[in-house]
Amino acid sequence: MRVEIFTHKNCTECNLLLEYLDQKGLLGKVQIIDTELYPFLALERGVISTPSVFIDGKLVYAGTVDFQEFEKILQGEKIVKKINKDELVDKLMYGIVDSFAATAWLYVNLDFDSFMAQKDFVMAVTGLVFSEDAEEQYNYLRNLMIKNGLEYVKKWEDKMLRNISSNFVREIYWLYGSKLSLEQIKAKYPLEVFAHWLMVRGGSTGRVGLRIHPLTEKDTMERISKAYMYMINNYDQLWEKVEKEQKSLKSIEVERKAIL
Repeated sequence: MRVEIFTHKNCTECNLLLEYLDQKGLLGKVQIIDTELYPFLALERGVISTPSVFIDGKLVYAGTVDFQEFEKILQGEKIVKKINKDELVDKLMYGIVDSFAATAWLYVNLDFDSFMAQKDFVMAVTGLVFSEDAEEQYNYLRNLMIKNGLEYVKKWEDKMLRNISSNFVREIYWLYGSKLSLEQIKAKYPLEVFAHWLMVRGGSTGRVGLRIHPLTEKDTMERISKAYMYMINNYDQLWEKVEKEQKSLKSIEVERKAIL
């Protein structure tokens, strides 16, 4: 069994997963692939969020990993799940809001047909990858999202806005290393710049998956403006959360290097 885990050093879930596997003596059973060092390999494999776990080339977890379940798999146990149809949408939307790339792209473009074509990701985040009637359930979910996607985005909008805003503030932290005032944010990153950032960040690398919407496109800009104002109104709280998270990750990295 070949097990690959695509990770990123600034991914909290990745660090927790690796720590868990290390404590269980299972780290030697997996291959760790750093998406920062091997970005094109990650793109080639369709990695949308980290950690992404592949078993014999098949994506089984994306973004969120059930540690105990994964431990059983590494110990040779076969996992079979019975997925309730009523839970599928919530499982999918949770997987989406757990991934910045998925959230940004879907929030801006609202193209549910194209998004649901990312079948490997959908199967992984819903758990359908372990289901015996996966194809039937996937087709049911795809049709449901194409028909009622706008309704589900509206229901999960607050979590999507928080994801987008948190990631914007996180990148400000990485760029400047210290907190900018709200006035500096507004001056350096007015709505138009934020809109460009969101479209590009949701569009993967280069022009692969990138859709640029004109700033005159009313409906799109209204959605982006809502995300922008959410970020502005929650800036202090978001900064505090990001700073705490990043300092914790730095501490973990230092401890790991000291052990090695």
